[in-house]
Amino acid sequence: MPAKRQKQTIKRKTAGKKSKKTNQPSTLLISVHRTQAVFLLLLFAIIGILMGVGVWKAGSSIKNYMDRSTRYDKMIVAAGRRNGVYPPLLKAVIWKESRFDASARGSKGEIGLMQVMPSSAVKDWEKTFQRQVPSDGALMDPALNIEIGSWFLGRALERWKDYNDAESLALCEYNAGIQRAESWKPLLHDGKVMPNIDIESTRKYVRDILERREQYEHEWKWEKLK
Repeated sequence: MPAKRQKQTIKRKTAGKKSKKTNQPSTLLISVHRTQAVFLLLLFAIIGILMGVGVWKAGSSIKNYMDRSTRYDKMIVAAGRRNGVYPPLLKAVIWKESRFDASARGSKGEIGLMQVMPSSAVKDWEKTFQRQVPSDGALMDPALNIEIGSWFLGRALERWKDYNDAESLALCEYNAGIQRAESWKPLLHDGKVMPNIDIESTRKYVRDILERREQYEHEWKWEKLK
């Protein structure tokens, strides 16, 4: 074979080899890009599913809360009328104490919708009405819990009825006890209670309930309930 033709043949073979070598990285790069795309699609799908589950759970929680927040309305109105507690105030206390969760338990032994204490409110109620609550678990019964809690709150309202801020003083007693309420009462019957409360959590407790009471007063059609 002539030398010139032999050189051309060698060049063609070399070029072919180079071409094959150059194509290998390109194919590998495409494969990597495809893997990344699949991974991103899977990642977005997982995120979408998790977001969907989160939205569903949030929606379910809101629905459950809304159901609970109106479930006891008739009991609240009836108990409030029996025990001298303005129903919007009573409902506001239940909202603050338990968010309408009948099975709620507090860190200090409080139980149920109104977080009644077996050692104080329940004991006083039993003594007054000569009735026995069979067990702490029975206090999770909404009707019984609201009855005892509203009676206890009504008694406090009656105690402070001569004060303009009777509701605030009754709420102080319900939250922090009668001794503290006594120490926070104003010198004059038309005086304000809030400046005298030296426990921040109680001050917030009273403020939150009175604000919620006002909301229920305007938005809750409790007068139509029997």
